[in-house]
Amino acid sequence: MSRFHFLRCAMCVSVSLAAACMSLPVFADTPVAVTFAANNVWAQEVGNLTRSDNTLDYTVAVAAGKTLQLNFLGRNPNVYFRVTDQSHDKVVLDNRKTGESTWSTPNVTATTYAIRVYIDSAAIKSDETAKFALQVGQFGAEDMQSPATAVTFEAGKPWAQRDGILASGATAYNFTVAIAAGMTVKVNLVSSNPGLHFKVNDQTHDKNLVDTSTTGANTWSESVAAATNYAIQVYVDPAAMPSGQQARFALQVGQYASGDTQPAKPASVNTAAPPAAVTSM
Repeated sequence: MSRFHFLRCAMCVSVSLAAACMSLPVFADTPVAVTFAANNVWAQEVGNLTRSDNTLDYTVAVAAGKTLQLNFLGRNPNVYFRVTDQSHDKVVLDNRKTGESTWSTPNVTATTYAIRVYIDSAAIKSDETAKFALQVGQFGAEDMQSPATAVTFEAGKPWAQRDGILASGATAYNFTVAIAAGMTVKVNLVSSNPGLHFKVNDQTHDKNLVDTSTTGANTWSESVAAATNYAIQVYVDPAAMPSGQQARFALQVGQYASGDTQPAKPASVNTAAPPAAVTSM
């Protein structure tokens, strides 16, 4: 074989190998499995998209009876996310079409979701990076409650006040109070956040008495014929409390003899929300 023929064959092999490599399919990276730290119903994933790496994939397994919530944060308006219910092989959201940055869905049965964050390559420069944060929440009613705190009254004082903070990982705060026979019980909720409400349950008679989310007034009272124990829950819709946000409140509980003039309420309190923990983008 001549030297020229050998070199020509070698070149053919090199070209063939190059062509074969160019024709190989490009496999997507393995999806990132979203996990949750102990006693935390939120997880956050931060990523970067470029013209060449224009998608990132995540999966999250949601237990039966839990709500899945997604909050998407990003400065580039051309970054989107799509959610697929893998358990039922169905695309349930593409926010490129809907425009929403927060989305939630309840789950009767255990469900696994695939979340793809993506950008159109034509919408990003070759040297540009689009950063985003994906907040993933998985919670049920039992995850958002605190142990009950007993409200007691000091001698000679008709009012008691309990202060608290609701946050994305604890969107309900529980209290109990015992009211003597012949008294009137009065409950006021003070907060700068209009999304906070309270419920009252007569534990002695197993009866729900009020839910201020439906009455529209964060105050309530009742005359008590017989000694009664009440459960009071201050709460906010978990979907309205994204990861990192908090809301302060003051719960004022009064008891005074039925028929008497209501005693003066406690002094006003500062219930302004503390600074939220915002992800730097």
